Amino acid sequence: MQELHHLGAPAGPSNRWVREYLRLKSARGPEDVAPVEGVGLIEAALAHGASPVASLVCEALLRDDRGPALTHRIAATGAPTLSVSARTFARLTSRDGPDGLAMIARSPTVPLDELTVASPALVLVLDRLELPGNVGSLIRCASAAGAAGVIVTGASVRVTHPLVVRSSVGSVFSVPIATSSEGRALAWLSDERFQILGADPSAARSYRGFAYGPRTAMVLGSERFGLSARWRAAAHQLLSIRMEGKVDSLNAGHAGAVLMFEIAHAHRALVEQPPPS
Repeated sequence: MQELHHLGAPAGPSNRWVREYLRLKSARGPEDVAPVEGVGLIEAALAHGASPVASLVCEALLRDDRGPALTHRIAATGAPTLSVSARTFARLTSRDGPDGLAMIARSPTVPLDELTVASPALVLVLDRLELPGNVGSLIRCASAAGAAGVIVTGASVRVTHPLVVRSSVGSVFSVPIATSSEGRALAWLSDERFQILGADPSAARSYRGFAYGPRTAMVLGSERFGLSARWRAAAHQLLSIRMEGKVDSLNAGHAGAVLMFEIAHAHRALVEQPPPS
């Protein structure tokens, strides 16, 4: 395995980057940077365009050459790269069997006014979601479906939460994400001429065969309470996914995936349809 001769003496718990990483792991961490832990997730984050701020490496825990290679790659960007002891790294990690590498990366969020869209375009709106795992999974699905962006309103979970980063598998760094108030998001969607659709398990109209417009915003509400009254009133249509079994609805992440890929399919058909003769 490669040796990391460029690293100095191990940094202790009082080091600014160790303290910053611990702060980022807390539920009240800042929005401007995100913690990324583990070789696989760091590789994915960098592949999605993550911009490193600093990295922390415990050589004793590195398992193969991937860790040192990533460490050199991050250091080459000019980001500080610090050695830490196994004892200090144990304070940083939330995983069983850590592999010795953690990174702080710049936040993926953008101002709503800087979210640029073409036509056709899909935007995912997440209103008051409470579970970081759902938020991360939905951001990952938005990336996979080719969404132009994600708007988060009434946020009770920050997009830099470590569980959001992990469950998105690094996708938080490739999808433009804007945080906003309900009112500001609604005004922006109206100005940009979006068709606003709300996901509602009790809606009479199915998502299948619906006439999706060239600019579509799909709104998913709180896991416990569903769409807010304001989003429900603003929606041009409420759509449901028909349940054939004994459950009455899907997990928010699964429902969002079904809906986004249906919209993506409809938008692809708009692009591929032959011009009128």
